[in-house]
Amino acid sequence: MASSLIKVVMPGKGEVTLRPTDHLATGGEGAVYLKNNYIFKLFLDPFRAQANGMAEKIKLLSQIRHPFIISPLDVLYDGQHQVVGYYMAPADGVALVKTFTNGWRDLNSFDDKQSIKLVENMREAVQAAHALGAVIVDGNETNYLAHGVEPRIIDVDSWQIGGHRATAIMPSIQDYHCAVHDEKSDWFSWGIVSFQVFTGIHPYKGTHPSFKKGDLEARMRANASVFDKQVRMNTAVRDFACVPKPLLDWYEGVFAHGDRSTPPNATLSQVPLAMTKKMRLRQTTNGSIKHERVQGFSGAIRHVSANGIAIYSDSAILKAYDLCRKQSLPSLTEVEIASLFSNQAGLLRHSESFVLVMIQGSSLQGRVVPGARDPVPLHGLTNLLPLAVTKLVTIGNRLFALNAQNDNGLVELEVMSIGAKMTLAVKHAWPVNVQSTRFFDGLGVMDCVGVPFLVVPENETLVIQRASMLTKYKLINGFGRSSHYIWLHGISRENGQIYRIELRSNGREFEQVAAVVVEDPDLNVTISMKGIAVSIEEDSMLSVLNTGGTTSKTIHDPSVMKDMTLFSLPDGIFYYVNQDIFKLSLS
Repeated sequence: MASSLIKVVMPGKGEVTLRPTDHLATGGEGAVYLKNNYIFKLFLDPFRAQANGMAEKIKLLSQIRHPFIISPLDVLYDGQHQVVGYYMAPADGVALVKTFTNGWRDLNSFDDKQSIKLVENMREAVQAAHALGAVIVDGNETNYLAHGVEPRIIDVDSWQIGGHRATAIMPSIQDYHCAVHDEKSDWFSWGIVSFQVFTGIHPYKGTHPSFKKGDLEARMRANASVFDKQVRMNTAVRDFACVPKPLLDWYEGVFAHGDRSTPPNATLSQVPLAMTKKMRLRQTTNGSIKHERVQGFSGAIRHVSANGIAIYSDSAILKAYDLCRKQSLPSLTEVEIASLFSNQAGLLRHSESFVLVMIQGSSLQGRVVPGARDPVPLHGLTNLLPLAVTKLVTIGNRLFALNAQNDNGLVELEVMSIGAKMTLAVKHAWPVNVQSTRFFDGLGVMDCVGVPFLVVPENETLVIQRASMLTKYKLINGFGRSSHYIWLHGISRENGQIYRIELRSNGREFEQVAAVVVEDPDLNVTISMKGIAVSIEEDSMLSVLNTGGTTSKTIHDPSVMKDMTLFSLPDGIFYYVNQDIFKLSLS
């Protein structure tokens, strides 16, 4: 975390002091801060930026005004009136790559019709950039956010405009058939990214018999795309029929035949019906893997939490079910369930029931959530906890409140029982800058001005250790249950490929165990109470790892499919597909 205050001057607005708690992230070119509802980007090398004419470039880019484009508003000066960066409006939304994954789409009810609207709005944004004389050049998926069906293009300072050339581009979206960066190459890059919004797969991935796995550039140069009938794809890839026919034809022309025309409007043709995943026939036994159906619901399962709560849709209404005690939670409303997804609420297992904690203005409020067979509680929580926080994060069965204005910004909460009464209280405040921390399943990754640290709850404490190797990646997903073993998916800053990064703590810092290229951003892994981890990276392949001794084996079985979403309960490893839950075991 930064050790000193930074003072910058906003032209016509005066001086602003940036504090360590304002820090968001640090990348290759600059450090980013959030303050007073503005984003401040400070160049890591102001003299180089000045020599490259960034002040003039920022002035040109500041003339771009479009709701989908987060363009600079003006430059920033230091006390000597030297340009040290620029500021812009904040951008709401999730990383676009989230919309590629089935897990996020299921959790947020993001369907094919919304994909069409989002992709069309992305097309409109690229058109707007071109109309204003700019070329995006590096329009990769990490430079887009998705705010519902509206995109937000970020890192606009890397664009090509006026006499300012741009050369940096992620290899995964580069047009190797084009010698220059222009509007045609922009549309090729847009096609690569938008195709993944629809289908979940990069158009040059999947297994091709003539190419090595991960040899993306060779596939792109040879136009050996997913439209080649020889390519085999995992079951998690969404049916191409979800793409409007004119746009699907354009994708095939671009990726397989070298077409470089402007894409058609995605909304002018008939919208296809939402493609529901087909229910595949699963044998109860098949080779070395046993599948036992243990639970079925009246609608599709959206998510299973680490503390054993299944969220499912029943006639489009969200409902919750306790898988450990095998009973529904009827008093949990749809609004409250939705608040869990938006980090405005948290659900803790407490004794024989649950406690729901919700953000209410500048306080936290809780209530007991009994199961269907439980008696109505005689007493609820006895207090409102006056604590101004922005989000609640549940990790395992521990609840944390995020306080962005405090150096000890990760505040752990607990429910204390005093006789028949329960009280919500602060248990501990941890030294975490929550504004620069991204939370995944079981862990957080904190950016300490360019140095990544993993934040992992373990037993009754919190492990905070450096993970320097993560500077190479833009992280997508993460999973962990202790510092003994961590899984992350990240996009390489060097080649644009998605990697599975496996880490473990040596007691002082995290070290890398493995980093391998994977097909898609979905991270499908779970770990049992005994420390046995199970993961599925592709169809017909189940990986089993003893995280204590780090011994591993791979089981090849045709009954294993990528769309089996894994999770664990105290009595074993499970997965869900559509509306059914199965127990997974080795024969």
